Amino acid sequence: MENGDPAFGWVGGALCLDFANTVGNHRSRDPREKLRSFEHLVGWCRQANILNKEESKEMLHRNATVPAQGERLLHMAVDFREALFRTFSEISQQHQAPKCDLEIINDFLARMPITLQIESRNQSLVCAMTGSVLDEARLLGPVAWSAAEVLGAPEKLSRIRECAGPDCGWLFLDLTKNHSRRWCDMDDCGSRAKAKRYYRRKCEKESQSG
Repeated sequence: MENGDPAFGWVGGALCLDFANTVGNHRSRDPREKLRSFEHLVGWCRQANILNKEESKEMLHRNATVPAQGERLLHMAVDFREALFRTFSEISQQHQAPKCDLEIINDFLARMPITLQIESRNQSLVCAMTGSVLDEARLLGPVAWSAAEVLGAPEKLSRIRECAGPDCGWLFLDLTKNHSRRWCDMDDCGSRAKAKRYYRRKCEKESQSG
């Protein structure tokens, strides 16, 4: 993580869910936006291994030359993220995905087609995905492809959960054997819930003893 980058969370289990989680306390009245600038968007892509260090520098240099382009990409990214959040949040509650949000996702996919190439790496052949040279495809293409993969896999859709924290709103794939995961992170929302239960039990005992 570079200096100045927000602390992003990586608990989703899928790139599209991690991107949807670039807001803290998404369900609260005062959500904490983590993509507050184009630099933050590039920082997230770097941490997600979508961009390497040199590609990130190139993106930031172009944005410094044409700031309006960076602003356009940032607004596009946030709108896309909110469509992902609404879509997967509804699915986590076993509701149908909003048609208007699926249209946004499909619009992104239409503008960011995948090109497959066979490459040789470490004496093995691998199938690599590439996209358009457009900046929006370089930044958001892998996120859109991840969303398509999850939305097209019933076994993954059935495991999408939203954190049980009342204000959190973070999304994740529940990969536990008994499908029992409730929290984005046991050290975060999980520990806060545990502390609240302890405090409530303590107050009940004190009221009973009094």
